Amino acid sequence: MRRRGLKFLRVALAAIVFAGLAAAFLDFRGLVPPGWAHRLAALQFVPATLALATGGTALVLVALLAVTLAFGRVYCSVVCPLGILQDLIGRLAAGLGSRRRPMPFARANNWLRYGVLTAVVATILAGGASIAGAYTDPYSNFGRIFSGLFRPVLVAVNNALVAPTGGLKLAGLYRVDPPWPDPAILWPALAVLVLVTILAAWRARIYCNTLCPVGTLLGWVAARGAFRLTLDRGACVKCADCLRTCKAQCIDLRTGAIDASRCVACYNCIDACERHGIAYRWSWGRPAGGPVRPPLPDVGRRAFLAHASWAITAAVGGTNRLLAVTAPIAADGDKASRAICPPGAGGIDRFVERCTACQLCVSACPTHVLQPALAEYGFAGCMKPRLDYTAAFCNFDCQRCAEVCPTGAIARQTLAAKQVTRIGLARLDLESCIVKTKGTDCAACSEHCPTKAVDTVPYGDGLRLPQVTDDLCIGCGACEYACPAVPRKAIKVAGRRSHEVAARRVEEKAKDPRKGGGFPF
Repeated sequence: MRRRGLKFLRVALAAIVFAGLAAAFLDFRGLVPPGWAHRLAALQFVPATLALATGGTALVLVALLAVTLAFGRVYCSVVCPLGILQDLIGRLAAGLGSRRRPMPFARANNWLRYGVLTAVVATILAGGASIAGAYTDPYSNFGRIFSGLFRPVLVAVNNALVAPTGGLKLAGLYRVDPPWPDPAILWPALAVLVLVTILAAWRARIYCNTLCPVGTLLGWVAARGAFRLTLDRGACVKCADCLRTCKAQCIDLRTGAIDASRCVACYNCIDACERHGIAYRWSWGRPAGGPVRPPLPDVGRRAFLAHASWAITAAVGGTNRLLAVTAPIAADGDKASRAICPPGAGGIDRFVERCTACQLCVSACPTHVLQPALAEYGFAGCMKPRLDYTAAFCNFDCQRCAEVCPTGAIARQTLAAKQVTRIGLARLDLESCIVKTKGTDCAACSEHCPTKAVDTVPYGDGLRLPQVTDDLCIGCGACEYACPAVPRKAIKVAGRRSHEVAARRVEEKAKDPRKGGGFPF
């Protein structure tokens, strides 16, 4: 029973992490507390690393590295949701097929592993950290799969159940508009899901040990760990029971060694060995015969990787310069942009640099105004959240996106500071306003403006036209969303590349009639 304790603990903790993050990304009713979602997301390796750039604490990152150095890649089996998803896919594939055959030891594909890691590091050094984080972070890929692919399907199922169960009057069942993003946004998430599914069904954790840069980096640390899973050669009878359960093909029965750089600490082998031949043992200072360290690439490979790093650096650097030149700019020059990023982001450049496009804020947004961007931010900002005022508006009293963001890309503010953060400016097109085009009274934009930046002035025969006070406008989009003009809105918000601070409306105090020398009526 004692030898099964590690596996039981690993499975229990992994289930909690996976279920919590899955619920946060699938949540379309705002039931998951933002603090719970933030804490689980903040445990992820890449968000914890990026959080340092926004003034966050290094505690989580240090803890992850310390646990890896002590006990191996526990992160990959317990904390990483994409890794846990691969385990579920592998278990399902094994259940649908015949009894799982032993997977013999396979040599580490260091050429591919370190090649991918080198490419990612070179991209980061070339100024493409936002691209590298968005496309290679396992947590962010998991988030896009669940938020972009699975959540709309869950909403569709919910809506399909509303009509048949309408007579039951279930309080928790009501129709919700499906949050389908632009189909072009779904392709990266779908590609990763298909790739992970195929590889997990074929060879379990091969994705983690060949294509995932986080897995390769943590594997390098784990290979130098203090405690490592090792084979007791005296107890081992080479029955191959451990090979039937090993997800990483890292157990070499011929040499009696376990490759710690690829072992994901699932503890299945410990549970499978009836002779107690596999256990954690102190490894620092031990002679050869323990876990195998991954060999470094030879001189030829080093030369190749060096040239590849230089080429990638030059390519990414050139791409970044090209994107800087071709980035969409609105009529106000370099202060304006087609895209609008959330309050707390500080501005588009900072936001794109630090956001990993996990889309947790998209799932958490109660008005669903946050939607994944396509080309609004440029190539580097693809899949990162933007405010879409055709879908909704930014709630004046809401800070949910900042509360769940694990990287600090959307920084937390006081509610008072958020309510004067200018993320955009409203612009009027009076020729499209129905007051002028149809001669009918309308004050929808003014009535919905929370800062009273949009007001009305007399026009014509008892009508009133809207006007905008720029100093008071924060660009929340309430006016644009409420405007009934079709096909072109009469008031639209232009985003600000750098966020500003708006003025607060000062309400004039009513005069005391007792000091006016007359009756108040």
